[in-house]
Amino acid sequence: MVEVALAVQFEEDIGYRLIDLAEIAQTWSDELPIIEERHQLPPMTIRPDSPNVALKVSEEIDTPLLWLLNEQGDQLLQLQQDRLTVNWRQLLPGTPYPRYTFIRQFFVDSWQKLTNKLEVLQFDAPTPSICEVLYLNRFDAQNGWKSIEDTSRLIAPWSGLMSDNFLPKANQVGFFTGFELPDERGWLMVDSRPVRLKDGTEVQFMRLASRGIADPSNLDGALSFMDLAHEWIVKGFTSITTSEAHKIWGRTV
Repeated sequence: MVEVALAVQFEEDIGYRLIDLAEIAQTWSDELPIIEERHQLPPMTIRPDSPNVALKVSEEIDTPLLWLLNEQGDQLLQLQQDRLTVNWRQLLPGTPYPRYTFIRQFFVDSWQKLTNKLEVLQFDAPTPSICEVLYLNRFDAQNGWKSIEDTSRLIAPWSGLMSDNFLPKANQVGFFTGFELPDERGWLMVDSRPVRLKDGTEVQFMRLASRGIADPSNLDGALSFMDLAHEWIVKGFTSITTSEAHKIWGRTV
């Protein structure tokens, strides 16, 4: 596990101004003292594979995507007009994943701090709309993947077989697939592809992202979807990886 993100998109932009951002960021100054500004992300749609709608055109001054990080850089809060996201990132190899409950509480605490600050600044509390849970996994030599020839050993949907011998061995292996959640509550999308790192090492990444609607449109509704999405991502990862992979990783459940 190299990254986990929990995100909620709002039904409407918060409407804060550039002048408000410094005070909003100050809310997390003790635990997330590092501040960075980024370009805003495009709006999310329910299906992660759907084309993103165009960004709204406004004559007002754009407010940036705000990144707030802890000293280690492994905890990240992202805030823009229409979205709150919290991330855990593995920056050093071997750093243990702190578990979903920890990241979930990070989101709850961040939501409460944000809504409290917005109340002080006399803005309406945001209304949750689209929710996303994202897990990014990395396959490398430490967990049984040394080259694309190992992909079929670890990832069940990829057999690596052709109907004849015309094509040579593939030099890249990737796939994209989607699954509907129960009761039409959203989607789980899985994609995997090889990536060459800066040091020249080639690894295989697998991204599992689940999106759906907060129902009801409040924090409890958002958390309810996130819990369902987390369950499907964990069980889906088991299903989409092979029994051989589970033995290599020492998986017992």
